[in-house]
Amino acid sequence: MTNRLVIVTDAWTPQVNGVVRTFQNLIGELADRGREIELITPQDYRSAPMPSYPEIRLALTRRSR
Repeated sequence: MTNRLVIVTDAWTPQVNGVVRTFQNLIGELADRGREIELITPQDYRSAPMPSYPEIRLALTRRSR
């Protein structure tokens, strides 16, 4: 059985909400059980605040050719 997991989420810090807190708790519990966790979050990309909800950041990518 593999001990590595990847979690992809658009909800991450600096947001403070139930989704972020749930992921933080889940990651802590999994790490305590020896799992290696990799996160892919908006922090990995250039981003801009969503116009109608600036606490949420939208990842910006370039169009591929």
